[in-house]
Amino acid sequence: MDPVTLPNPDSRKLKYQTQFQPLLNRCKDMVLVYINALLAELFANSDKALTHFAQKAETNEVQNRFFEAMSSIRQRHGLVEHEFREILSEGFDNFWRDKSKSGQRQEETELELIDLDAMNENTALENIVTKTVARHSAQLYALGQRLSVISGGKGIKAPQIPAGPYHLAYTFNEAINCLDLESRIKVIVLALFDKYVLKQLGGLYEDFNNNLKEAGVLPHLRPTIQKSEQAASGDTANEGERTEGEEKPEQTQEELGQEMFDSILDLMSNNRRRTPDRARAGLGSPGSSGGGGQTVSTANLVSTINNIQPSKRSDYLPDANGSAAVIPNVEIDEAFLSRVKQTLTEERHKLYSQIGGGRLEAADEDTIDLVGMLFEYMLNDPVLPPVAKALISHLHTPYLKVAITDRSLLTDSDHPARLLLDSLVEAGSHWIDERNLKRGIYPDMQNVVDRVLKEFSDNLDLFNNLLKLFRKKMEEYRRRSDILEKRAQDTVKGKEKLNIARQRASQEMRARSFSDHLPQAAKEFLEQTWVDKLIFILLRHPDGEVSDEWKDALKIADDIAWAFEPKETDSEQGELAQSLPALRQSIEAGLASLGGFHQEKSKALFELLTSPQKAQAAAVASQATATPPKPSAPRSEPEQVTKPEEIPQSELAMMEKLRNIQFGTWFEVTSPSGKEMQRVKLSWLSPLTSSCMFVDRAGVQTAIKPLRTLAQEIIAGKSKILEESNDPFVERTLHAIRRMLQRSMNATDETIGKLSADEPAKGREAR
Repeated sequence: MDPVTLPNPDSRKLKYQTQFQPLLNRCKDMVLVYINALLAELFANSDKALTHFAQKAETNEVQNRFFEAMSSIRQRHGLVEHEFREILSEGFDNFWRDKSKSGQRQEETELELIDLDAMNENTALENIVTKTVARHSAQLYALGQRLSVISGGKGIKAPQIPAGPYHLAYTFNEAINCLDLESRIKVIVLALFDKYVLKQLGGLYEDFNNNLKEAGVLPHLRPTIQKSEQAASGDTANEGERTEGEEKPEQTQEELGQEMFDSILDLMSNNRRRTPDRARAGLGSPGSSGGGGQTVSTANLVSTINNIQPSKRSDYLPDANGSAAVIPNVEIDEAFLSRVKQTLTEERHKLYSQIGGGRLEAADEDTIDLVGMLFEYMLNDPVLPPVAKALISHLHTPYLKVAITDRSLLTDSDHPARLLLDSLVEAGSHWIDERNLKRGIYPDMQNVVDRVLKEFSDNLDLFNNLLKLFRKKMEEYRRRSDILEKRAQDTVKGKEKLNIARQRASQEMRARSFSDHLPQAAKEFLEQTWVDKLIFILLRHPDGEVSDEWKDALKIADDIAWAFEPKETDSEQGELAQSLPALRQSIEAGLASLGGFHQEKSKALFELLTSPQKAQAAAVASQATATPPKPSAPRSEPEQVTKPEEIPQSELAMMEKLRNIQFGTWFEVTSPSGKEMQRVKLSWLSPLTSSCMFVDRAGVQTAIKPLRTLAQEIIAGKSKILEESNDPFVERTLHAIRRMLQRSMNATDETIGKLSADEPAKGREAR
């Protein structure tokens, strides 16, 4: 019997490669064009995104790192795109091998996880890849089936799909290594890649599949429902239940808020588990640590909160609805705010004591802690005045009840109770008049707090109604303060324009009144009366110094000076006699636009210009009485030239920062008396004199400081810039809480690692 000849796998693979390589090359070209456009969009938006994070940076050093990263991306994004294309093309070329390069890179990355930064980056990569696979699971399934056919029947897994989520994400991660980004910024750039590239791949995978179908590769493949791993585990129901060609819709604002809330709860849970004392003792979260009783239901928890909720404000604040005609001024110091913080802490302890230890669900306990942190961040707000902090703090317990009954308060940015809290913080930051609380928005804020304390039980419609009413009040105060601020700006700008015009006009007239032949009456006219004429032209005429009126006024001044110059010949005398009537007429016409009060001051000059003889006689008399200049004494030493003052580099840097700062930024500056600090808003910076104008919360001008003086005060700690975010209060606070919890978890991990490393040594010592 003849021996059976088995097919050679290598020859079969070569056959398929020869047949389908041109098809895969066309697909590669299509992918490169598609991805190039998405990368361009990513880098076009990177500055905006990183600036947003830089504004929320906890220190100036961290902020500078973001700015350095922005500069690096602007300079090197072309190199990143080139490297990305090279590695992406290489992935297509390696498709015919047994193992894709992208899969190798992933495993290599996993083997190199030796520090926290690498772990954070790898976790970010895994998260965005997993979500992308789930988002396009049906299309990727179909793509995997068709690629399996052209590879000769070899099964194709998700990490082996050219231009699949694994291939793209790990390729981009490798390409951005040339940017030398620190870990936290690299994770942000990976998130941008997820937003601008991975979330936009529906059309790419649809075209990829269509190219293969049109080439005859499984053209009748039936749509198949694919369950993602998250969907199978119940984390994201129906996440993968999409047919081929279907895309997952973009996340709504509420879904993004839910992600934020969930990540904070995860961090809170992890921090509890990773606290060194608990980790070593084998304890879990307090909510599950055994309280000897049944867990508390939501209804019972709300009932307990009702028992501790005050029905009215504390009496340490002025009452806007009382019988007093005005609200007295109040000063609330740091010690007072510490007492307010202590009150919030005592409210939570009182709640825990009434419920009983260990009986709370972990989610309820985390929500209680999170609401507490929310209000503590409000008390630490640098812009919000203390009286507003004390007032808003009364809402802690009602908002705790809202969060327990409706957790969308912390996930939905459009929740009416959340919007009301955002509005109260914004209004308190901008329109409270601390010198007289009755005049600002404080009474309206107080009315909102009183109604919440008295009326809120379980009806959330109350917050919606209060929000509508309070927003109307905010709009009134916004318009009012904007009008006052605009008036203050116009006043300062007008004064500056007047000063500049006066300096310019005086400069021109001094250049024409230095002659010894010029009588005193003529000098006074030019340097006082005619200066006003030039100022009038500069302020009123749109063309200013290039106008015919300006040129005519200077010619009249020149003619006046010429009239008193010595006339040696008869022709000069005749010319003077002929010009004097027209000169007097021109002066009178020029003064007419200024009103009649200048006519009396001009009589002495007109008297001298009645005839050539009087003009010349006045000139001779003026020269005769002029004081001759004293000869300068000989100098035995070389003359000392005064050098301009050299400004220190630190002041120059601060002045440059202040020049680029946005109008509307809040400062704490020393008062004119120097005895206290004032919270003021930068309203305007003169481009000519570099003077900073500040207004208070009502829009009234409070101070004008030269730019260098302000820079010196900031460097010396006498003034400071108050960092204020444009994001709503609750959103920026949740971001800050997440950053704080992440740092705490990282620090705890480091501590646990050190403790674990110490254990073997202690064991050896014991033995």
